[in-house]
Amino acid sequence: MKRLLSLLCAALLLAGVTPPAFAAGSASDAVIEQVVRAAGIMQGDESGALNLSATVTRAEYAKMLVAASPYKDKVSGVSNASPFKDVPYTHWAAGYIKTAVGQGWLTGYLDGSYKPGNTVTLEEAATGCLKLLGYTAADFSGSYPYGQLALYQSLGLGVKVSAAQGAAMTRRDMMYLFYNLLNADTKDGQVYAKTLGYTLDENNEIDYLSIVANTMKGPFVVTGSLSDVVSASGKTIYRNGYTASADAVRKYDVVYYNSASIWAYANAVTGTYQAASPSAASPTSVTVAGNTYQLETSEAALALSTLGGLNTGDVVTLLLGRTGKVVHALPAAEYAAEVAGVVTATGTATYHNAVGNAYTAATITVAATDGQTYVYPCSKTSIDAGDYVSVGFGTAGVDVSLLAVGTLTGKVSGYTVGSRSFAKDARILDTKDTLYKRVYVSRLDGAALEAEDVRYYKTNAAGEITDLILRDFTGDLYEYGIVTQVQESGEEETPSGSYTYLLGGAEQTTVTNGMRLGVSGGPARLTIENGQLRAARALTQLKAPEAVSQLGVTRDGKSHLFADDCAVYLYAGTRYSLLSLDALRSNADAYDITCYYDKDTTDGGRIRIVVARAK
Repeated sequence: MKRLLSLLCAALLLAGVTPPAFAAGSASDAVIEQVVRAAGIMQGDESGALNLSATVTRAEYAKMLVAASPYKDKVSGVSNASPFKDVPYTHWAAGYIKTAVGQGWLTGYLDGSYKPGNTVTLEEAATGCLKLLGYTAADFSGSYPYGQLALYQSLGLGVKVSAAQGAAMTRRDMMYLFYNLLNADTKDGQVYAKTLGYTLDENNEIDYLSIVANTMKGPFVVTGSLSDVVSASGKTIYRNGYTASADAVRKYDVVYYNSASIWAYANAVTGTYQAASPSAASPTSVTVAGNTYQLETSEAALALSTLGGLNTGDVVTLLLGRTGKVVHALPAAEYAAEVAGVVTATGTATYHNAVGNAYTAATITVAATDGQTYVYPCSKTSIDAGDYVSVGFGTAGVDVSLLAVGTLTGKVSGYTVGSRSFAKDARILDTKDTLYKRVYVSRLDGAALEAEDVRYYKTNAAGEITDLILRDFTGDLYEYGIVTQVQESGEEETPSGSYTYLLGGAEQTTVTNGMRLGVSGGPARLTIENGQLRAARALTQLKAPEAVSQLGVTRDGKSHLFADDCAVYLYAGTRYSLLSLDALRSNADAYDITCYYDKDTTDGGRIRIVVARAK
């Protein structure tokens, strides 16, 4: 059997067998790095850098093998005995070396030494990983290391590894090797990552999120500085999904961490505590500002229960964790929150005071810059739907006032607009009347903001824009389709019309009595209210673009970008049928292409409709 395996492996190597699709070649370096970091196999230096060009010593490799094994949570560098004459028990890797050698993954030398400072060669690294997969010396015949290297290649362990036989492995090579190892099959046919307790995705590949979840500690609330929770040394820090420094983490941020990374979230909800479920005595969820939130921790449950200091009717702040659940709660006055947004509706709601008595209060629903809607009590009759408001919270309760108009102009380039900079996690809301949509800084890149485009903005202590409200700037608040048939009739006193249009490939018809829309056929920006077409504005056409790319088209040296929901139609005879952008791009020369856009890219516009006709 072992002779057959050896011959088979050699044949596969000589034949140039394509490695499995799961290996490092199908994943970006950023993903690969995150996986090996999160799994604890590789760690950064004090600044978090992996130093991927450096070579790897035998001591470092022993630690990596242990971290990638079932012993990952059971072994440390500490040892009560010296495993080799050149590895005293005081050596930082003594425990890892003892385990790796004891399990047969690595070996020492005949003179009783281990040589912990020597660099690891490709064949040593490959053999160690094959042993983790369950292979032994009995599975190979012939001289070392040819059979081992053949199997290493056939299993996909060598994808993107640049080291040749006899050459020292770099940390970059190790990063690829261990990522490939996690996704490789063991000798008995299981995906190795699964044997370590990690979850696989629908493609039977390692699920990065499962590694993070299995190694993550938290949540913790920062009450002073990040160092009070965890040391940032050697860890990559993310705040609200963006890389950040330890100094960027603020009081009341919610923190999670593992050996490689720290994740901080500044996500809070402030409003009136309306209800608890299943009871105020033992809540598992609470309703605040019109929305219901699940509780993640016992600390949050205590704070929001009858045994804690917060009662229904109080204005509170909920600190939310990475999944949107409540980690902790505190009086709103301690958090100093402020919400800016547009009023989408007015109404009434039922509230309860601290002793459980119900009362009804006038309310407003506000779409905030984070894209979420919140309900606040508001007795000011001067506030109406469509108004821009600021909502503050203090010891006196909720205070609603009209927003002052902000003046901000300039071209957006990356994270700058004019002379100002955006915070990486800036919250931007585009609005029109009571319509709204959360957009991101990248959506505005290349566009020029005029004074009339900006309704409000807010900056942090560093002068960065953290919140921005736009006035119907992007055009993303409309629907875009093709008007295919218009029939208008009736006298001036009794006008009527029938309008058929395509929206997302589906045909719809609006019939009007007592009015005509004055709509003409073709691709258009559609205003639809309560499911009925109310207005249509023709789009600008751009014929025969010179090039079609992943992002858009070019014509006469000018770029026009596709909208995220750009619809492509194949027109044949009198019929339209949907076509994917990928299909259009891959065979663009076979079509006469006309693009339809609402505004120039510099004005925030995008290509909304593409019509292709076979040549």
